[in-house]
Amino acid sequence: MHIDIQYLPSLEYCALIFTESQIEFEVFENFPKQTYRNRSYILGANGVELLSIPIIQGTSGKQLTKDVQIDYSQDWMRKHKGAIQAAYGKAPFFEHVEPFIDQIFAKKSKFLVDLNIQFLNTIARFLQKKPQFSFTESFNDAADHSYWNVIDSKKEFSARNIYIPVAYRQCFGTEFVPNLSVLDLIMNYGIESCEILQKSLNK
Repeated sequence: MHIDIQYLPSLEYCALIFTESQIEFEVFENFPKQTYRNRSYILGANGVELLSIPIIQGTSGKQLTKDVQIDYSQDWMRKHKGAIQAAYGKAPFFEHVEPFIDQIFAKKSKFLVDLNIQFLNTIARFLQKKPQFSFTESFNDAADHSYWNVIDSKKEFSARNIYIPVAYRQCFGTEFVPNLSVLDLIMNYGIESCEILQKSLNK
């Protein structure tokens, strides 16, 4: 599968990619703004919260995804960790998942793709999946089985017909909120998350 690489990705994205044994991430694209590549959504006491990683803008205005650097001059990391703690501190699997999150953040990866792949490897571990991840070596706009730019944050997931919401117990609210970060599911269900993801994919 050929697809863009995203930050703490949605249930739709994870239901899709973790059916595959080989996943190639497109990193030679011109980095698009306001996408899931550096954004994620979790559920807190006040509803859905956006976690956004600030990036250092390229001097020419455009830069390849592989070259995008994280801006640590902003206090985003403390805010993300605090938001995750507040949202999932009482979740059944928080104590199992949180140390991995801390370890990844502590590395302070220079490049966004490095941070994102570390989280995907950790997510795969909790889902007991072992796909082979790789990066493109040039822009591949004619790749077979490509979902590049398909999972777009600017459009509702229902428009794509990939993800079918399967309700599960969440930490906050009385109505189920679909298609949050996979972190929401893993914090609440641990290894059982895999079964819920499988049911969520519109095959």
